[in-house]
Amino acid sequence: MRELVLKGSYYEMGRQYGQYCQKDIKLFTKMIQIMAALSEHPGASFFNPQYRYLPSALLFFFKNRKRYRAEAREFIDNIKTYYPEGLEMLKGVAEGARVNFDDLLFLNVVAEISFRCTAIAAAGSETITGEPILAMNADEHKGTEKYYLVLDLQPDTGYRYKVSSMAGALYYGFGMNEKGLTLANTFLWLKIDPTIKNTMPMLLYFSILNRCATVDEAKELLGSLPNFGVGTTIFVGDSEKFLRMESNIEAREIEVFEEGLRWNANNPQSRTMIPYSKIDEMDEATTLFSRNRNKRLEHFAEKYRGQFDTEAMYTIISDHGTPNDETRMHSMCMHPKHTNGAQTMASIIAMPRQKRFRIYETNPCLNKMKVYEF
Repeated sequence: MRELVLKGSYYEMGRQYGQYCQKDIKLFTKMIQIMAALSEHPGASFFNPQYRYLPSALLFFFKNRKRYRAEAREFIDNIKTYYPEGLEMLKGVAEGARVNFDDLLFLNVVAEISFRCTAIAAAGSETITGEPILAMNADEHKGTEKYYLVLDLQPDTGYRYKVSSMAGALYYGFGMNEKGLTLANTFLWLKIDPTIKNTMPMLLYFSILNRCATVDEAKELLGSLPNFGVGTTIFVGDSEKFLRMESNIEAREIEVFEEGLRWNANNPQSRTMIPYSKIDEMDEATTLFSRNRNKRLEHFAEKYRGQFDTEAMYTIISDHGTPNDETRMHSMCMHPKHTNGAQTMASIIAMPRQKRFRIYETNPCLNKMKVYEF
């Protein structure tokens, strides 16, 4: 996995990012627009695109691109209001990569229609040492594999932070800053009121990493942001506790835990958000076998009760289910052969108190692991 160190103002870091990844960013912005077009057909999703419509998507590429650019521009005002540093960085990326700014912006708001993941956090008596531990798998279409990279961002203002991302993207699946504050983000299958327009991109969440040092600060920042249209779970952990927020554009719940175990596999767990779940209305393949992943997480919650450590977390993120039931190869460690093209692209196990995290490249069962720390 490629690693980049970016330094300076947010605009300058973006420009460096764009220059280093120019070719990949140009290709990735086009790929995302094509995948978005293929995902619009009945029965399709980002993980289950209807490739029989590929000729049509290519034929109408420029027409679709015009529409996607217009949709992306609707998010600019809120990015400018709530995360101006992110907007400056996007401008720098566009210049450095020599790509159209609106195409890059669409790449950074396409998260509102795309990815799925699994996250788990434990703290207090649930862990052997008492310190919080967070883990996450980022599951995406196999076609995104070549675009994955690790960024070490060292801004002139704010905290230094390290994240896993994809070429040109500022929506980070997970990361940690120099204070040890850790963030992991997943999507939820939630009902959304179609009459409410969403112009709040999830990338606003990631200002936590350069602005906040503690879970309490992150909670305050999240409380200052309006609700987002897409169903979302965010976990934030520091040396003593972790936070979980589940939300959509109509409601949200933020909880802080000094003790306990919480997880998410794209199905809401909080009392406020459970009524919005639509997972029972969807087939297993479309939800990337969310029920099976939750079933396995429940199993591991009982197995490791009070004994969570990094090795227990590794067992979970690399799990393939059991050979005797429907969870076999439909668990946390996803392989495209069994999931309509979706694959675990990167995984993290973070120890905020130690200011250290592991990243596993592609499937964690391959154990291609590297340690990052501050």
